[in-house]
Amino acid sequence: MTKQSLRGIGYCARMTAAGDWAFEYAFERARSLGIRLNIFFFPSPPCRPHIPRGRTGKKAQLSPDTMIALERDTRLYYDQLLGDYVDVGFRLCEGDEEPELRRCLLMKHDYDVLVLAYEGFRCQFGSKSIEEFAEGMTCPTVLIGPERQDQVFVNSAATLWLEVLDLQERQWHRLSDVLVTTG
Repeated sequence: MTKQSLRGIGYCARMTAAGDWAFEYAFERARSLGIRLNIFFFPSPPCRPHIPRGRTGKKAQLSPDTMIALERDTRLYYDQLLGDYVDVGFRLCEGDEEPELRRCLLMKHDYDVLVLAYEGFRCQFGSKSIEEFAEGMTCPTVLIGPERQDQVFVNSAATLWLEVLDLQERQWHRLSDVLVTTG
């Protein structure tokens, strides 16, 4: 079977222990493969309560000053970890996680592999659990955590990319197995 080469890795920013573990993995893969790392940041972090919705049912708008401060803080946090690596993009995403990340994959081609912090089993990610979201992604998706840096969970698509993802020597778990046992 022929595989396309990877052009970019997407990482959903989380300033937590699991987020740092996931970032380290995503950054190391991007750097070793010489590809772009795209860092996506949501004002309402995944696996946490979302920004309140207004009377119209839409998410409440954040002020431009708040958005600028959030983007600045995110860039400062990751810039210090990136060192001299410059093939990095930052995107502050105002929409819901699920459609926004799918749009960045399918329409904008911002990444070929997605790396997420695994904050906890069955935590909400958009409208689904993080396991359901990741397993439903068409691209290889890797979750790191929730308890240790060496806990790695992959979706079905990622099992075809273990060598490129540098997971052939590491212990990893299929998300489909987690869904069966916890579903």
